Amino acid sequence: MRYTRASVPDDQLYLASTAVVMSEVIKGLACVALLHFSGPLHQRTWQRLTSLLHRELISNWRETAKLAVPATLYLIQNNLQYVAATNLDAATFQVTYQLKILTTAFFSVVILKRTLVRLKWIALGLLTFGIALVVLPRDASAAAMAYLTGNYQDNLEEATIDTSNLGNQSNAKGFFAVLMACILSGLAGVYFEKILKAPATKPMPEMVNTLDHGEPDDEEGGIGLRDIHGRREDVMQQTQQQNQLWIRNLQMSFFSILLGLVFVVMLQDGATIVQKGFFVNYNSLTWLVIAIQAFGGLVVALVVKYADNILKGFATSISIILSSLVSVWLFNFTLSGTFIFGTALVIYATYLYGL
Repeated sequence: MRYTRASVPDDQLYLASTAVVMSEVIKGLACVALLHFSGPLHQRTWQRLTSLLHRELISNWRETAKLAVPATLYLIQNNLQYVAATNLDAATFQVTYQLKILTTAFFSVVILKRTLVRLKWIALGLLTFGIALVVLPRDASAAAMAYLTGNYQDNLEEATIDTSNLGNQSNAKGFFAVLMACILSGLAGVYFEKILKAPATKPMPEMVNTLDHGEPDDEEGGIGLRDIHGRREDVMQQTQQQNQLWIRNLQMSFFSILLGLVFVVMLQDGATIVQKGFFVNYNSLTWLVIAIQAFGGLVVALVVKYADNILKGFATSISIILSSLVSVWLFNFTLSGTFIFGTALVIYATYLYGL
């Protein structure tokens, strides 16, 4: 995202607002496909799919309306990320954005009533500080180490970050944007987790009809009706939970697309779109960023459903370390002292949190 935003002149920038909306469109289409292929083979029809979508999005509008809140928060957060990535250097953006680990923990306590003992808060603090050190670029790491060792003046010329190629920037605007993105990230993630983990509604009619089809009227082969009903109920609940995950994502994408088109695309870039088109300055890298955002949204939903937002923060931090280690082989990335120290803190924080 950083490369596609700050490495080109202002007149060649693609519209961040349309990129956010297109990411939600792709995610919504993926959810529709998953819902279509989730049913039995003989029931994968357009009629069943349209009936399901009508019931979940329109008839069951009260449940759908609940997703308007996280959809709005995520929409604002995504746009703030583009603003921050455009206006801040990579070091400041990456380090400051790690504060979302602490905001997520805070909202988990406030909204989900989760109890975090002092040791876990210490682990979260170490994780935030450790991953901030890990993501520091090498030049920034050198400056930090020189400052800590008292050789800052002697190494100032060597450690200073080259900002000559970092155009399109306003530090105050970018700093405010990334802080607000951290707050909204924590709030939206925890709210979405609360909705995802809420008890499922009544079983889908088509699922009930499918499982009831051909049900025996008496015991056969020593298997009673109660056992059959119990097994079918388990299958029904498992399928319902899986579908509920994609339905919730689809509901949120619906609001994200609607709000994004009306309040972001049209109001912010309407004139530009009329003049130059919706996909102005799009290229293959732009579509890659959009696809990563969409796929990442689905992965996050899976993690939140079967784990929680705090553990997602630990997993993300470890993945950053792993990707950096792979970069040593792929891109000749050189490990700095701050990277090694930060990695040690992340590993230790993960150990502490698991105690």
